[in-house]
Amino acid sequence: MPQEPQITGMSGRHRAVFFWGLVLVFLLVLPVMIFYTTGYRLSFEDDVTTVVTTGGVYVSTQSLAVDVYLDEDQVERPRLFRSAYYIQNIDAGLRRVVVQGEGVQTWVKLVPVDPRIVTEVAAFNVPTTPRLRPITQLQTSAGAAVLEGAQASTTIFGVGTSTEAYVIATTSVARTSYTVNPEYEFVQRLFGTSTAAVVNESVFAEFRQDQDRFRFVSPQERNATTSTSTPVVIERNDMRLQSRAEELYAVWQGSQDNIPYYFCITNTNASTTAARYGQHVAAAVYATSTATSSPIFMIDDRTCRTEIKLDRLRQDVYLFDFFPGSSDLVLLHLQDGLYVTEIDDRSWQNTQLLLPGVDFQTIIENEVIYIKQNDFYFEIIPEIET
Repeated sequence: MPQEPQITGMSGRHRAVFFWGLVLVFLLVLPVMIFYTTGYRLSFEDDVTTVVTTGGVYVSTQSLAVDVYLDEDQVERPRLFRSAYYIQNIDAGLRRVVVQGEGVQTWVKLVPVDPRIVTEVAAFNVPTTPRLRPITQLQTSAGAAVLEGAQASTTIFGVGTSTEAYVIATTSVARTSYTVNPEYEFVQRLFGTSTAAVVNESVFAEFRQDQDRFRFVSPQERNATTSTSTPVVIERNDMRLQSRAEELYAVWQGSQDNIPYYFCITNTNASTTAARYGQHVAAAVYATSTATSSPIFMIDDRTCRTEIKLDRLRQDVYLFDFFPGSSDLVLLHLQDGLYVTEIDDRSWQNTQLLLPGVDFQTIIENEVIYIKQNDFYFEIIPEIET
C-alpha cells in the first residue's frame, strides 16, 4: 500500500525570512512603479543615461473606421469595441494629432503635452459626401421613397448620396399603388410652423434692427443706450449656446469641478499661452480675467474660463444648435452650407462641411437633422458609413 506524502509547515524562521524578503521586494519596486506611472523615463540616447519626463494623450473617436496619427506615426488601434486611443511616453511639447479615414473629413489638432499629465482630445469626422435620406409624400409597399420623375432631377442628390433605395415614379405605374408616407406630413408641418425655418433669416437680425434704430445718434449716446434685443439661447445639460451682439458663444453653466477639459489650459503668461494654444485663446483668457460675467478660476494648477467664442467662418448664421447626441459639437447653418464645429478652441476649432448649398432650410427635431429644398425633404445622416 503506497505511503501518503507528508506535508510539513515552514518553520517560524523560514516564514519570517520569506515575509521580510517580500517586504524588501515591495519597497524596492514601489519607487520604480511610482517613478514610471508619474511619467518619468530613463533615456539612453547618445550613450548617455538621463531621466526624462513624458506625458500622454487620450484621443476619443466616433468610430473604429478611422486611423489616428501622432505627428507622423500611426497609433496602434485599440481593442475591439473601443474607439479611444491612449498614447503614452510622449515627450513634452506641441504634438499634432490627426484622425482620418476613407470617405470622411480629416480632423487635426495641435495639442501641448505636459510632463506627467494626460491631455484629452475628442475627434469628430463627418462624411466627405453628404448622406441623405429622402422623405417623400408617397412610398412603396416595402417602404421605399417614391420620387416624382419630373422632379427627381431637382433634388440635392447632385451633392450627396441616398442612404436608402428609392424609386422614380413613372406614368406606367398608378399612384394608387403607392401609400402615403406619414413622416412626410410630420416634416411638412414641422417646416410650416417653425420660426427657425425661414430661408436666409439671420439669428442676429433682431440685434441689427435694434442697432439701426440708434444709428443717427452720437457715439456717446449710442454707448449709453441699452440694447433691447433678446439673445438666442439653447441649452443642453450644463452647456449653453447663445448669441451676443453678432457672435456665438458656448458657455458652461455647471459646477467648476465638472467643467469640460477644453475650457482649461496650463499657462504661465500671455506669451506662452499664445504659443501653446493660439493667440485667440490667450486673448480670451486674459480678457476674461477681469470680466465679472465670465470670470476665470484655477483647478489643479489649470486656468479655466467659462465661455468660448465659436468660429462662424466670418459668415452670417441662419441657425445654430447642438449637434445630435453631443454637447461638445455645434451645428451651424451658414451662408454657404451646413457645418459642424467643435467648441474646443485649443489651437483652432475644427469645422467640417456637412452639406454645401445656399438655398435650403434646416431644422433639428428629436435629434434628427431635416433639410428642405425645392419642396423636397431629407434627413441628413452624419454618421460614418461602415
